[in-house]
Amino acid sequence: KVKLSFGKMPARMLVGGVLLCCIISHHAASALPLEVSGGAPAAPKAAAARPLLRTSLQKAVKDTITPNNAALVLTIATVGSFYKIKTSATISPVEKSKNYVLGLLIACVALVGNAIVSALRKVLSTYDVGSAQQVGLACLIQGVFAIIYCVRNGVLDLGPQFVEKLPAKAFWYAAVGASIMNSVVKILETKAFAEADMSLCAPFLAFDPVMQFVVGVFLMPAACRMIGLGCDDVNASYPPYHITSVCLIALGAFMLGGAGGGKGQVSSFTGKEVTYLGPLPVGSWYILLNCVIYSFTSRCDKLAIKNAGKTLYYAYGRLLMAATTLGGAFSTGGLNKEALMKFANPKVAGLILGVCVADAVYMLSLYQAFSWISPVYVTAVKRGGGILLASLLGVLFFGESLAGRLQPILTICIGVTFLCL
Repeated sequence: KVKLSFGKMPARMLVGGVLLCCIISHHAASALPLEVSGGAPAAPKAAAARPLLRTSLQKAVKDTITPNNAALVLTIATVGSFYKIKTSATISPVEKSKNYVLGLLIACVALVGNAIVSALRKVLSTYDVGSAQQVGLACLIQGVFAIIYCVRNGVLDLGPQFVEKLPAKAFWYAAVGASIMNSVVKILETKAFAEADMSLCAPFLAFDPVMQFVVGVFLMPAACRMIGLGCDDVNASYPPYHITSVCLIALGAFMLGGAGGGKGQVSSFTGKEVTYLGPLPVGSWYILLNCVIYSFTSRCDKLAIKNAGKTLYYAYGRLLMAATTLGGAFSTGGLNKEALMKFANPKVAGLILGVCVADAVYMLSLYQAFSWISPVYVTAVKRGGGILLASLLGVLFFGESLAGRLQPILTICIGVTFLCL
């Protein structure tokens, strides 16, 4: 039940409402003539003025309620809420683990690795290498080397007690589920950056912490009761400025929909026309779908890490992802001699090895951050910084333009910054 009480409305809200009414009234009045000539009756005068008044009111509302003004209002509300919570003695701040700062720093390392992986995959797309094939081969190489590392360091025992020392069932359920979803995420991300400019697609990664927040608040309590997934989110609490931060991120991302030049735009890197689906490029829709999937993947990652540790999970996870992607490519006829010969190109092979190294840094850092802090904060840091880094990489190395995209990107970054404070 929503209870309205105008008697207790804060003075600032009343003043704001009065000012908004004054602005609209001013716009409406400025569009009307000061006097009407002739001796026409009052009724015809009023009838003639109504369409003009309606048009002027619509224009006043349209000029006042703009995405830029909405972003400004949300920013002020976020900063004000943050200041009130941090300075008020009666409101306790959100509890954070003792490793919170370290978790944020490790998440920063992950965002650098992720941005480099995205850039390398964009370059790989120019060599006509299939998304599933390049993701599968990179995961296979990482998995083999990770298994060797685990055996040499005693993390994995290949002796007579191998079966007995395998992780519990909860690990395998989480690992298999996460690997399948991660395979889809990697393939969609590779296709997204091949479809459109990085600086146009990457900012939509900001919906990652939005979906983490939404899924954590609304879905994870039920998932915890039914399958034991996401139980850490049940007792998590979020201050009011996190809600306004989520709104800032969503607003900034959709502001980018009109910042790319619209249909008919040509990619600065590929020279091909960017394909649009509705108001957004197809690549941007791939990224948005990724964010929905990843909100569940990160919870599976966290559950698997708790049951086996990040190194062993990384080894098994890479092999499972390789089996998923390469198996899918083989079943559809995409893993033939012609496709494999593309990897014999020294430049392609070098790029694949670069992806393996950068992806290893990214995933291991990410898993460590997940073991310390909430996925909401990890993805907020990774995506917020990743937006700026990916956009800068697009401008510096792929000849992309930031025209019209800077303000939406900054809006997203402000929201992400306050989301992790």
